[in-house]
Amino acid sequence: MNSLTKTVGVLVLSMSIMPIPSSAAGNGAEAFEKLKSLVGHWETDKTNMNKATLDLELTSGGTAVLEKFHMVDNGKPVEMTTLYYLDGDQVKLTHYCMAGNQPTMKGSYAPESKTLTFDLVSISNLETPNDGHMHHATYTFIDNDHFKATWTFRKEQKDAFTEDVTYVRTK
Repeated sequence: MNSLTKTVGVLVLSMSIMPIPSSAAGNGAEAFEKLKSLVGHWETDKTNMNKATLDLELTSGGTAVLEKFHMVDNGKPVEMTTLYYLDGDQVKLTHYCMAGNQPTMKGSYAPESKTLTFDLVSISNLETPNDGHMHHATYTFIDNDHFKATWTFRKEQKDAFTEDVTYVRTK
């Protein structure tokens, strides 16, 4: 067998054993564009019992979306920050929680349902796996002026509660 045939054979064989990325893994750029479309000021809709606001802005030369959450609970301000960014072609978030930990989640976008789902991949400042932390988040893009955010808090290694909020763009 000549060297050209051997080389072609090796290339074909190596291509056949390479992993094929799924569509969920390859849609990070599309998901990040959806997040960028949320830049602005948002408030909870009238069905939510607690009034909260979100301010989203582009930062770092347009490579990250910074979200600032604000509300008042029992007379005390509650503030949290979430940073959304691309890691290669994977959209990720790091949530700076009032629980004192920082979960990082990777996202997958389903264009047909306009849903971006994030799942925990790592977390800093978590003393034990039983400690409370945000573990999962889903964003549903309703239209240009409405989106729904669902965050799941986990404690004792099981889902403790879910915050399900619809936001309305005000600016």
